[in-house]
Amino acid sequence: MSGEPEEMTRSAIDRPGGDNMPSAGRSNRPPDFTVPRAQEFSRERPFKPSQLARIDEALTLASAETGLTFSVYVGPLGLQPRARAEQLFGTLAARHQAPVLLALSPAERKLEIVTGGSSAERIPNRIAGLAALAMRASFTSGDLTGGIVTGVRQLADAAGAAI
Repeated sequence: MSGEPEEMTRSAIDRPGGDNMPSAGRSNRPPDFTVPRAQEFSRERPFKPSQLARIDEALTLASAETGLTFSVYVGPLGLQPRARAEQLFGTLAARHQAPVLLALSPAERKLEIVTGGSSAERIPNRIAGLAALAMRASFTSGDLTGGIVTGVRQLADAAGAAI
């Protein structure tokens, strides 16, 4: 460098009110447009991209193998978790013939599995209860992603191949 202060070697875009053109005597390196990364996960964003990919893969495979539409909701369920889960399920049922919803609220420690129509015929309540137990075991050990994937797989195995 030519002994100029650091401020003088930065492009004008780095300074408030600056323009995009480098000034004479300043570095010709391109301006740095990188944005600081948000936290990978937080309360609002509980999953890393790799975890989302695992969940998406489980949902996609389960739906393809069974012909049912598997869906997961992670968020607040409120004071009446079953009613909220059934409300969410109603939205799915309006668009899909055979939905299966896993609704969970880690902060509230609530889990609901909702089936209806042909999905209820293929996934008995007993099986949904067993899947819920397996999911809770994973959740208790701190593995939210593993619990979801396990539950989806167990429900899909119980439903069997697409009819």
